[in-house]
Amino acid sequence: MAFPSLKTEDALLVLEKISLDYGQVRALKQIDFSIEYSTIHAIVGEHGAGKSSLAAILCGLIKPQTGFMFFNGQEYRSFSINSAYQAGIRVVHQHALSINEHFTVAENLFLTNGPFVENLKWRYRIYHAARQFLQDNDIDIDPITLAQNLNLSDRILIDILKQIYSRPKLLILDEALEKLSSVSFKKVVGLLTRLKERGSSVLLITHRIDDIYELADRVSVIKNGEILVTDRVRNIDKLNLIKMAYIQISAEENVENPNQEFYQLLKYNEAILRHLPVNLIVMDEAHRIKMVNDYCKQNFALTKSSYFNLPLEQLLSSANAEVMTLIKSADPVEMTFYQIPLTLNTMPITGNLKLFPVYDGKLLIGVIIIIEDVSEFDRLQKQVILSEKLASVGLLAAGVAHEINNPLEIIYTYLSFMKYKFRAPEFHEALDTLHEQIEHIATIVSNLLSFSEKNSIVNEEIELNSELRNTLKLVKHNATYQHITIKFEPCDQDLIVRANRHEIKQVILNLLKNSFEAMPSGGQISIRTALIPENGGQNVQMLFHDTGPGIADENPNNIFLPFYSTKKGGESNLGLGLSVSYTIIQKYHGTMTVENLEQAGCQFVITLPQSY
Repeated sequence: MAFPSLKTEDALLVLEKISLDYGQVRALKQIDFSIEYSTIHAIVGEHGAGKSSLAAILCGLIKPQTGFMFFNGQEYRSFSINSAYQAGIRVVHQHALSINEHFTVAENLFLTNGPFVENLKWRYRIYHAARQFLQDNDIDIDPITLAQNLNLSDRILIDILKQIYSRPKLLILDEALEKLSSVSFKKVVGLLTRLKERGSSVLLITHRIDDIYELADRVSVIKNGEILVTDRVRNIDKLNLIKMAYIQISAEENVENPNQEFYQLLKYNEAILRHLPVNLIVMDEAHRIKMVNDYCKQNFALTKSSYFNLPLEQLLSSANAEVMTLIKSADPVEMTFYQIPLTLNTMPITGNLKLFPVYDGKLLIGVIIIIEDVSEFDRLQKQVILSEKLASVGLLAAGVAHEINNPLEIIYTYLSFMKYKFRAPEFHEALDTLHEQIEHIATIVSNLLSFSEKNSIVNEEIELNSELRNTLKLVKHNATYQHITIKFEPCDQDLIVRANRHEIKQVILNLLKNSFEAMPSGGQISIRTALIPENGGQNVQMLFHDTGPGIADENPNNIFLPFYSTKKGGESNLGLGLSVSYTIIQKYHGTMTVENLEQAGCQFVITLPQSY
């Protein structure tokens, strides 16, 4: 079979007269379609238009009833999974189907990528290669992490990297980009651009119009199993593309002579609502759901059949019983509830809840609910409040320490005089006890003074990896005695910070001491360093993770407050070590955060500006 009208020197893929039936339903109708070499070609259309069916044919999952294909100089009646793979076709689905959740990130990247693994004799070489590959592509994911512990965005990101590593001739992204976080999406844009520059092509199947204008060179509109139009993206304005691709609201068959401007405005507004980065729910006066946007579908894992006419209580579930009470109490008044705890598809968040009643005249016909995830804002706000608390404590501590030191020195001097004046042994024993307790008070005062920045300190250039190695040598024997294993994974690059060496050492020792006390029966401490690009510069990052019980407090950040301790019953636990550490890191324009981990223990993350 020849393709005189479509086969050109620039065509990587040509489809001619491709048809596909699902029983009595025709999914694709005599499709003629082509993709050029070194291009990103987008396909857009409403649900059920035939986009995923076309992708399934190209990766060999389904065989068409009619038509022929021409790929990279070879003619095919149809693809099998194996022949598509051998031809250089790779696909990433919106649920990262090719990622094995029981494998690590490194194993997912390389164990199915053929010849690369055959010469690897030791497992550590896989992880080393994966770490380097991830760093080369500016991806901050630990290669030893199990895939099941990654969120959906990171699993899809790893799936894309896995397929890119194999240098495909054609990479198919079947609505995969829509599941990426904004940070991951920006990185994938760069990855796909470089892939195209190396001669590969990308078939981008999407609902998001903005992605097409940011990424694609060409676009095809598919509707009811037929390609309506294919053209350069720059030749089609966004409004007309939306108009051609979607007809869910305004294109009713019984509408006669609709006003064209109103039609376009309605379609454009629909697209905006569907892609708003907030959870939008429209319910009727009886609290039955009539519409949700794409963001909400993703967060609640919904399909149209599962949500339409569903009572709102069932969507929110018992985990959000208090939220449902708030909605009913506000009904039917416009109201906003700020920073309330919510659970979206088993994921706890902090959200703002906004209610907008909709009236037809005086008749209430429904309510629009907007749920905005403000978890990150809430975290930053708590961080600011904590910083303000510590700043106030610092001012108080400087004054208190000064006032205590004066009488303390006087008492210490008189005790020394009494020791030499009176020779009775029992009297000396009592004086020694008093001396010991005064030294204990002096230690507390010294720690309090760490909150004040009045002390004169000398800063210098410190290589953080070396400082960590030297400090770990000091605690090595104590760790062995307590059956604690310390695993240190240093960054390959030098991590230079400008600070006082003794203060940085104090921070490291305080974190190690905290982990030692949390694991009296033994455990593991993992320390990792990295260089993180941020705002045009670079930050040094230290991660401390232990396998202890975690922090027994609803707000783990409380451990940074002075004299706060979750370790009960020990006189030595003054609750100052982490407060001092937090103040030191802040002084050098860094950040220090803590979180309990689902698996075990807690993790401290410290960032400091890299010194140049």
